[in-house]
Amino acid sequence: MKRAARAALISMAAAAISAAGVAPVRAEPAATPLQVEPVATPLQVEPVATPLQAEPAATPLRARLEFIRGPGAEDCPDEQLLRAETARAMGGVDPYDAEAPFTMTATIERRRGKLAASMFLRDGDGHGRWFDGFSAPDDCKVLVTAMALSIAVLLGDAAELPAPPASAAPARPASPPAPPEGPCSPERPCPPKPAHAPPAPLRTAPPVRALPRSRASPVVGERFRWVAGLDAVTGLGMTPGIAIGPALSIGGRWPAWSVALEVRGLASLPKKIDRVPMEVSLLTMNAALCHHRQLLFACGLSEFGGLRASPDVPLGGASRLNLRAGLGARIGIAWSFSESFSVRGYTDVVQTLTAAEVDRHPSVPGSARALWSAPPASVAFGLGVHASL
Repeated sequence: MKRAARAALISMAAAAISAAGVAPVRAEPAATPLQVEPVATPLQVEPVATPLQAEPAATPLRARLEFIRGPGAEDCPDEQLLRAETARAMGGVDPYDAEAPFTMTATIERRRGKLAASMFLRDGDGHGRWFDGFSAPDDCKVLVTAMALSIAVLLGDAAELPAPPASAAPARPASPPAPPEGPCSPERPCPPKPAHAPPAPLRTAPPVRALPRSRASPVVGERFRWVAGLDAVTGLGMTPGIAIGPALSIGGRWPAWSVALEVRGLASLPKKIDRVPMEVSLLTMNAALCHHRQLLFACGLSEFGGLRASPDVPLGGASRLNLRAGLGARIGIAWSFSESFSVRGYTDVVQTLTAAEVDRHPSVPGSARALWSAPPASVAFGLGVHASL
């Protein structure tokens, strides 16, 4: 833009000079005092022609590209899109070179529910020369395109880069003044000559310390973390009527995958089954393997537990423990409101493999008919909080 503005100003100045110099150049030399020949020279437009020549295009700065997709950005486009968008912004010139002395580190990761991008340029000595960064809600492609435009503006003109920090050279001590020379005699002996100092040992340059990694760069320890959760669960088809209760979970989380073990304790809200007073509770253990994609996640479930029915009147129903087993799926949404805590909601659908039932007391007429039998499938809804350990 500086070159464009400078070229526009030169063009306007040249046009103004040409317009102003038409009349003086054509004036007749009628009288000597009014001659305009001495003025014609500065109004000539030939010297202005040289600045109007197109400046040669600046050679773009070439850099080695390091593209990193951190936690939460595994599904973003790879570095091919960044290369293509940078070359398109620079008029088809690809500024990336694996042998270049400069290194451009571009990183995308998710921070507090948003995608954050950072670009860091360092030279061959490890000195930082440029940094930029911004964030976007969820559109990775738009974020990569913005990164490419920012990099293209920088690499398009290497003169815009700040100068590297100059190392201060140690000051050399001033040499002592030489003694005055003169004839020596017994009355005036020669002064002693200064002893030559031993040569100073050669000092080797201190090793260049590696710059600290960008805050947006993924750390190996952050790629896995332990998580624990507490959920409130509502179940349909798991007990007679609606069942509610808590669920505790603990597991491990990677950027795109997680595994967890859950323990649920549900109690049936209805206190009567076919007019028989009865308390029904369900205790299960679930294993979940989940895949996470931005805010959404989907899991495979395996469920195993026991259904306990305890009648208030012993002669009304049978008190027994029924085994329950099933396989199913879960789909949900998780929202992180800090680096350590997140809120999630989900829905489970489980196919019953071993159906539990509540029987009548053997002494009751028609005891062959069960008071309640588990349906072929059950549904559960959960809402809870998860924390990183």
